[in-house]
Amino acid sequence: MEPIHLSTREAIIYFVIINAAVGFVLGLIPLLFGYFNKQLRTGVTGIIAATIGGAVLGIFASIPATIIFTWLVVRRSRAAATPIETVDPDES
Repeated sequence: MEPIHLSTREAIIYFVIINAAVGFVLGLIPLLFGYFNKQLRTGVTGIIAATIGGAVLGIFASIPATIIFTWLVVRRSRAAATPIETVDPDES
């Protein structure tokens, strides 16, 4: 059996692809939270940020992106669920 030889360029490409896949899997968390909490745009932004961040910096960018965008989805869904009291100026 012959040993496997990789050039530097091939090794970098494989590294980027594997880290982008990890970022994509982690990005599914804010995407699913966004889908179920009716914040799909924030969820899609989260999966894009986690995937690109994972490809560039690995888990050092994809994990924080996942946490931040999940928090944003939860915060915005709570704010949307909270009824806002309107004050009628004539009743003052």
